[in-house]
Amino acid sequence: MTRGLIDVRASRELLATILAIRSLDKTLRKTIRQHTKTLGQPEWQRTLAERVDSRMQHRMLVDTAVLTPSDNGIRLQSASKGRALSGGLNPKQDAYVAEFGVEAKTTTYNRKSRNGGTHQVRRRVTNGLPARNAKGHVFFPGAHEFAARAMSLWVQTVVRTIINAAEGKQE
Repeated sequence: MTRGLIDVRASRELLATILAIRSLDKTLRKTIRQHTKTLGQPEWQRTLAERVDSRMQHRMLVDTAVLTPSDNGIRLQSASKGRALSGGLNPKQDAYVAEFGVEAKTTTYNRKSRNGGTHQVRRRVTNGLPARNAKGHVFFPGAHEFAARAMSLWVQTVVRTIINAAEGKQE
């Protein structure tokens, strides 16, 4: 969806982690990224799944959720990959509906009754969609909660990988 940043300059630990990663060789950096993704991806999806209210939100936001580690941090994404769902919704284009909801809309039209007369019918056309919430329903609250956990996991993975390399353990 959109991008939220954590300022590493505000944390000496995060800054030290980035500097430590930059000093490592290529294979250790790759190992750190692999372990971070392996441990963090299920946690990220579980965090989003706890906030889901409908199957549509799950399919569009949880099933497409990705945690992407790099040498500079972790990126949390959702609805940026995948193909259109069976009903035609495309997560890349229509994720805002699942995340932010829609205003309640009604439509009124005339129809003919069985007795030959006409009458007005009012239909609520947005019944199956979540109500409007500018702060988001799933991704943004989930990312806010999970960001600190993700960075903690990343730092722990870096430290553990460096210690294992120093001890000569292979993974």
